[in-house]
Amino acid sequence: MFERKIPVLDSVARETEFIVDGHTYRLRYGFQAIAGFEEGTGINPAIQPVPPTIFNLMCLLYAGLSEHHPEVKIDQVKAWFNEATSQHLCKIAWESFFGTLPEPKPEADQETQPTDPPSA
Repeated sequence: MFERKIPVLDSVARETEFIVDGHTYRLRYGFQAIAGFEEGTGINPAIQPVPPTIFNLMCLLYAGLSEHHPEVKIDQVKAWFNEATSQHLCKIAWESFFGTLPEPKPEADQETQPTDPPSA
């Protein structure tokens, strides 16, 4: 699950809401958010697996907030993470992000692929 490679960002990003300290926030993972995540972590999730570290998940949550909540800073997101909240916030960030991406297509079985007829 965590080692999944992501081929392409879906053209329509799904949005997810969550509540922290009585405020409702909305995540959206479009191209700007993905670029922000890459800038913050050095990981391009379109071609690299994303290790599920706390820092990466903080950056993932922060990146998803950028479109609807540009006033939220990374230090605020870091402050949301503690023993009571980190598991829930990590799950929201991970599932919201990967929910915006298409499932990888299974490799076609070579036996079922059509072949060119033999030439005469």
